[in-house]
Amino acid sequence: MESSTPYKTLQPGEMLNWYRIERILGRGGFGVIYLATDTNLDHLVAIKEYIPSDVATRSEDSQVHPITEDHGKMFRWGMERFIKEARNLVKFKHPNIVRVMSVFQQNNTAYMVMEFEEGEELRSYLKRPDTNSEHNLKALILPIAQGLAEVHRHGFVHRDIKPANILVRKNGSPVLLDFGSARNASRYTEQQSLTALVSAGYAPLEQYNGDGDEQQGPWTDIYALGGVLYYAISGSDPADSTRRGAAMLNDGQDPLVAAIKLGKGRYSDAFLSAIDWALRFKIADRPQTLADWMPALLGDKTVKDAQQSSGDWLDNDGFGSAQITQLDNATLQEMSDATVLSRDRSPSMRAELQRPFPDTQQRRSGSRKGLVWLGLALFVGGSGMWLAQQRPDIVDGVISSLYRGDSAKAAQAEEEAKLAAQKLADEEAARLAEAEAVRLAAQQAAEKRAKAAALKQAEEDAAAAKAAILAEQQAEAERAKEAERQAQEDAELERRRLETQRKRKLNRALTDARVSLTRGDLNDAQRQLDTAKAIGINDTRMAKLETDLQTALEEYYKPVSDNDFDIVMRMFDALKRAIENKDISAVERLTEQSDQLQLFTSLIKRFDKIEIEISGIKVRNADKSISGQLTIRSMERSNGDHTIPSDAYRTRTIKSNRVNGRWSIINW
Repeated sequence: MESSTPYKTLQPGEMLNWYRIERILGRGGFGVIYLATDTNLDHLVAIKEYIPSDVATRSEDSQVHPITEDHGKMFRWGMERFIKEARNLVKFKHPNIVRVMSVFQQNNTAYMVMEFEEGEELRSYLKRPDTNSEHNLKALILPIAQGLAEVHRHGFVHRDIKPANILVRKNGSPVLLDFGSARNASRYTEQQSLTALVSAGYAPLEQYNGDGDEQQGPWTDIYALGGVLYYAISGSDPADSTRRGAAMLNDGQDPLVAAIKLGKGRYSDAFLSAIDWALRFKIADRPQTLADWMPALLGDKTVKDAQQSSGDWLDNDGFGSAQITQLDNATLQEMSDATVLSRDRSPSMRAELQRPFPDTQQRRSGSRKGLVWLGLALFVGGSGMWLAQQRPDIVDGVISSLYRGDSAKAAQAEEEAKLAAQKLADEEAARLAEAEAVRLAAQQAAEKRAKAAALKQAEEDAAAAKAAILAEQQAEAERAKEAERQAQEDAELERRRLETQRKRKLNRALTDARVSLTRGDLNDAQRQLDTAKAIGINDTRMAKLETDLQTALEEYYKPVSDNDFDIVMRMFDALKRAIENKDISAVERLTEQSDQLQLFTSLIKRFDKIEIEISGIKVRNADKSISGQLTIRSMERSNGDHTIPSDAYRTRTIKSNRVNGRWSIINW
């Protein structure tokens, strides 16, 4: 179940003991599941990290800590349960439930190592054609139920069965995943559960009660399995149990549409009724164990029959063999038929065995003919049968003589037979020798051709290998040459970048030095000039700037002269006359822009006559400034009214500074 989490996860490449993190498989409020490589055994595993988002977070060094001290007790309690749970889950060894392999502590938290299962999530799998037929769904749910029976037998409840936690492997077998929400069915030692882990539509109402573990048991998982089958036949998740409870408590209609209605005509009534039985709202109305429910789901029994006969369904090792016998009856019948057929004979053999025995005369004649054949074989050795095929006239002569009892003719015929057989044997021997010679010649020619072909192939392979080596050497040389060229280009680019960076730094230092010199900040001008010199680039601007700075320093240390005093006093007197003469342009020319300039501009416009006095002249060699006090003595309007400003309003300081040998305009 994906969710946004406030904590950071481990990054690909980080190591947990000898496990290397590859990527995230899933995460939620209780923790994170990573895909990792066991570097010792070189295979993939899934590792679940205990990091509950509501009480813990991760620092920059990958350590996990409680969010506050108040969360510490809850965090440690949950981690102890996580470790204890992992040790209990190791007991579950079933091919259709994910196997927990080990647990360890690191980063101030705990990690559970599980087998990594590859396959297709059930929701995706059920989109394939015919995967949601009744037969296929029974075949799919049976192994899951067998694995779940193993869980229940150890006193545990899974509590998070849903399509997302059922994976269908490539071979079609299902596996039940994510036992992270499994809890011991006995009461917690702590009354407060760490977090609520429910999946809407698949969790019955008793699972929403965090302190109600005593109400949860196998019937809780059976409800979820019923929900999975409900989704398989309808394509929709079941209505959430909280909605169902709200409707029923208010005498409303159950919002869950019964499976018997949704699947009518596509599935058997017994199968659909078993699904509805598992999804009953009240605990007491549901099957209490898998032994109660599975016969009704897999067989042709009704729910009532299943309730009455459920006790025989499970044996001490898990699921009984009744349903297996039912599934395999056809196969057993085929094996029985095959055994009977193997004891029969072929039709021709049976006909031969049923042929009647010949009469006495036939048996007597057959015996004599057998003696003739035996004698012939003794006469001519191994060529007798071959002679009978090649010269039947001679053989017939011998047999006729023997039958007639003519010993002389029989002896003559036998001699002729021996000679003929010898001749034929010699001819056959010659033919065989010639054939053998031809065969040997052909074999030698073939071997010669094979050797020539092998030699040619070896030469071609050697040439190809040599060409490949030369090509690889040439390619390696080209790569080295290209790498050298690229390195030179990179070095040149880096040199240009550094040169540009130095020039920019030089320009910035010289510009800042000139600005500081212009405004009279000689210390900053000297500092910026030193920075420019340290860059190490010759620039004519530095010499000019150094000369101007030296001139400014000399000017700075030269005291204020009588001539300087006269210049400033003339400027002060010119300001007095400009105000009294109401010459606004002259006032603006003599003073800096300021609030005082705006004030006097306003006074000049409002009053017909303004009387000004300048006094208190001071000369400061420290900052090369001359200042004085400008006082408004009186102001007269055009109607003759006189106004004398208050003491705080009528007097202000006026000042001029010598900068680089020149006196600034008046600052007031």
